Amino acid sequence: MEKIKLHGGIQLTGFNKDKAIMTTQIKVSDLLRVYRIDPSVNRDLNYNRLPKLTEYINSFDLEQGIYLPAIVCSLRESPTKYYNKEDRTLEVPFGVKLVVLDGQHRIKSLERFLGNNSIDNERKKVISNSQLTLQLYFNLSQQDERVLFSDINSHSKKVSMSLVTKYDTREIMNELVSDLYNVSQPLQSLQIEFEKSRLVRPGNRSLFTSVRLIRFLNHLLFGKREINQQEKKIIKDNYDDVLSFLDKFFLNYTEVLPSEPGNVLNYVLGHEPLQNAIGLYLNKTIITNEDGKVQGVENWEREVLKLKNVNWSVNWEGWQSYMYSSRPNTPNEYLAFIERSDKKLLNVLEDHLNTVSIS
Repeated sequence: MEKIKLHGGIQLTGFNKDKAIMTTQIKVSDLLRVYRIDPSVNRDLNYNRLPKLTEYINSFDLEQGIYLPAIVCSLRESPTKYYNKEDRTLEVPFGVKLVVLDGQHRIKSLERFLGNNSIDNERKKVISNSQLTLQLYFNLSQQDERVLFSDINSHSKKVSMSLVTKYDTREIMNELVSDLYNVSQPLQSLQIEFEKSRLVRPGNRSLFTSVRLIRFLNHLLFGKREINQQEKKIIKDNYDDVLSFLDKFFLNYTEVLPSEPGNVLNYVLGHEPLQNAIGLYLNKTIITNEDGKVQGVENWEREVLKLKNVNWSVNWEGWQSYMYSSRPNTPNEYLAFIERSDKKLLNVLEDHLNTVSIS
């Protein structure tokens, strides 16, 4: 098997004469031959992240392409015996491994993509021959690697998922939320936070972040937190009808809400567990999934109007057993719902709404 050739200059790291770094390009197929994940250096893999990363890789031929940050690795030796100064080439022989310090999920997703039998071989070939940026450290000890791994992960600043929702249209729900927000004045009146991934309560009175709004729509349209590829296809195939329905839905939904629903000092509507519970309730009562479509049942507006009979106050006794005091003994103390109490809150809504008529 041929040696892997990496081109570029090698520089000492600061004043340390025995440790060095090289920034270069490496072909995906070569990286998959030489990488190694050391559990004593890296944190455990989160396998739940791989499907979405793999799907993202598979979108490489869209107009905007894809972006994968640099892979950071370590060669636990001096580069001297492998490096040709004249042509500035590092030759990595068979059997020598590069320890991954940053990028293990990207690497595993690339492996999963190339091992997927349902993906066309020509698509795999394009990715296999693609180049990635590689930052390669030399002569680090395991302790050095642990420190560097920690430093990379503690100082990196992740992009807000709400900004991703705003700008990345590869995901159909991102596109749907963006288009819906642009056409729906009632939705805009609820205040949607596109710049942040979380709402700092009680000061921020937006009802949703864009990510929370997506989850609400997932619950509303399909009765679940995350939707699958088949359900995304339903959205794509019926996009205009779904957008039109949701525009009408928020026109009706805002009519049953208080004037400032995101004010958690007064109301419970700003909390995600209840938002999801409302989505689940409405999925059962106003949504039908038939013939590859998702749409409202006949006279669905009457069921939405029922929500006007719900007491959304934080003081209503029906909510109390599922709430706790957040930020206690501070000027910003407020009541919030226990995490993952969606199903219990759904039961509260159902019990209450089954006993009321439209007022």
